Amino acid sequence: MGLVAMRNPFVAVFLAAAASLIPGLELRVGIPTGIALGLSSWVAITAAIIGNCLQIPIAWFVVNWLYRHAGRVPFLQRWLVKTEGQVERHRPLLRRFGWLGLAIFVILPLPATGVWGGMVLGRIFTMERTPVLAGLTLGMIASGLIWGLGFHGAFSLFDFI
Repeated sequence: MGLVAMRNPFVAVFLAAAASLIPGLELRVGIPTGIALGLSSWVAITAAIIGNCLQIPIAWFVVNWLYRHAGRVPFLQRWLVKTEGQVERHRPLLRRFGWLGLAIFVILPLPATGVWGGMVLGRIFTMERTPVLAGLTLGMIASGLIWGLGFHGAFSLFDFI
């Protein structure tokens, strides 16, 4: 059982998915939220992955809009330059492996390597929509499984103690 028992498991599923929708927090917060609210590990992982998947079309629209309009808004332009600088070091990975490289990039547990960073990276290299969406989805699902198994082990240890 989780740290907090929820009366309504649908609320716990919603909260796990909603936490995964927040850029920067994503699966790292959505999965432990679901487990802490009493969901089984697999339900929490699934809810968080679905919530994180909902970010992909939003990120596609927002990043493309930002690139079209960033020149008019100085703080947006600074954010894009900063984000591009953070993802630029991953250029060889993407050049060598394409959409699979993008999936590996999303799996990395580093700052700016989630869905939003991957979307910016795909935009920087002018990748087509289908490879970007495939790479982001595959990377996000693999990342969710990795994080989920880690949190499952950590929460099982808490239950054991």
